[in-house]
This record gives sequence, C-alpha cells and structure tokens, in this order.
Amino acid sequence: MIDAVHRHPTAHRALLGQPLPTLRVIEIQEEAGEVAEALLGVLGADPRKGVSHTVADLRGEHCEVITAAVVTLRDTTPDPAAVLTAHLAAWHPGRTGAAGRGGAGRGGGVQVGPPREGPGADG
Repeated sequence: MIDAVHRHPTAHRALLGQPLPTLRVIEIQEEAGEVAEALLGVLGADPRKGVSHTVADLRGEHCEVITAAVVTLRDTTPDPAAVLTAHLAAWHPGRTGAAGRGGAGRGGGVQVGPPREGPGADG
C-alpha cells in the first residue's frame, strides 16, 4: 500500500520542478495545518465558523498526516513499516529523540492516551 501511494508523486517528479523530498515535507506541514483547522472546528473555536468539523474529520486529517509522513519516510528506506516499527519499539516515556537529539526543551516524550485533566494538566 505504501509503495502504491509513493509511486504516484514519484512518477511525476520531472513535472514538479522542485526536489521531491522538499515537496513531501511541505505536504506534511500542510496536512498538519488541516489537523489544526479540524481541531478548531471540533471545538467550535472559530467564532465565524462555530462547530465546523466532526471528530471523524479530525481523525481523517490525522491519517492524512500519517500517510504523508510514511510516504516521505519511504524515500529513505524500501521498508518504512520496519523502520517505524523499530522506532515505536524503542520508544519509552521521557524519550527526547535518537541519542538525546530533537527533544530538548519540549517537555519529554509523546503523551499516549487521553489528555490529562485537572490541576497542572497543561504543563
């Protein structure tokens, strides 16, 4: 499945006029913006739009980010599933990135599970 999604933009590389990895990273950012827009829509946080998205819309946008990221990862390895599986297997609470890179000042690892509630939940 990943290879099929990966082939489409790769086949059009000459038509794009930009290095494909650059465009793929921009696509991840664009999709992340759509996650933010969907979240605001679920929360009704935009007074002009009110509640404009469903939780299903939000989930779909998360899947778009994941898809864009995995396709980009596929540029670096023939087996992105194995790379992702190994990365997830090495994850543990408080991890700040490979060899301590990439997470300094970000408050530790990724939260897994429902949002925390109560005093001090925001940081």
